[in-house]
Amino acid sequence: MLLHNPVGGDSSSTVYTELPSPDLLSAGRFDEKPGFTVYRERGARNWMLSLTISGTADFRVGDSVTVAGPGDLVLIAPGTVQHYASSDDGIWGYWWAHFQPRPAWYAWWRIPQLAPGFSLTRFGTRDRFGQAVGAFERVHRYAMVATLDTPQGRVPVGAREVSGALASELALNAIEELLLLAVVEHELQQRPALDSRVQQVLDTIAADLSRPMSVDALARIVSLSPSRLAHLFRQEIGDSIVNVALAMRLRKAASLLEFTDRPIGRIATDIGFSSPYYFSRQFRERFGVSPSAFRQQARHPG
Repeated sequence: MLLHNPVGGDSSSTVYTELPSPDLLSAGRFDEKPGFTVYRERGARNWMLSLTISGTADFRVGDSVTVAGPGDLVLIAPGTVQHYASSDDGIWGYWWAHFQPRPAWYAWWRIPQLAPGFSLTRFGTRDRFGQAVGAFERVHRYAMVATLDTPQGRVPVGAREVSGALASELALNAIEELLLLAVVEHELQQRPALDSRVQQVLDTIAADLSRPMSVDALARIVSLSPSRLAHLFRQEIGDSIVNVALAMRLRKAASLLEFTDRPIGRIATDIGFSSPYYFSRQFRERFGVSPSAFRQQARHPG
């Protein structure tokens, strides 16, 4: 049962509504005013995901309150108390979904918990937040088809062409993407930050790929000896400065070949190669084809 009750408020004034079936895949997008509250004393029999789009919400986690804001993905396990409310400072916009996971997910499903059964992932970049929003939109689109209770016209044509069983699988694919994004986000956050001097070297190389810089010159910029910089860089990155700089230049070359009409010789000069022949040889070693063949394949697949 779902109980509407203020976070930490008096349970004598609760209002009951039915919970979704534990096997039913459901999703939605709500905008709730201050005062909206949900309290599920026994939780649900399926998993719940919630992604805040705008505003904030207060989630009661044990004896404390966790505030979820834009870019925060909340995951609540079955049987975990669900007690949350829109904050008093404006409209809380959010996506939600109830689902049962595929068994194969448990092999990689490692998301740290703030409390037993409760996890919060804070997407650190606008790009990953945008990916999560797109995935939730697909969850909703296909879940509406899967439940077969959508008014005519509310589902995009592309989704309506999918049968209910396939729509359910597509919705689960999008939920899987959300969970994978959460796993990746936590791994990135746990990874130690690069040494500031190594980061400065990377930024210096990337700022002007047309100007090859020696290890000696880079070492002077970060006030280290060349040998100390070379050791520190390999320790932090796992590769040498020369190899990383070459990889950055060749990746830039691949992008220019695919998306511009610049002559190959001009591209070689733009990324710091004095010899088009040497550029072509290095490009072939990295990508397995010549620059001209790469451009042809990128523009005419197959």
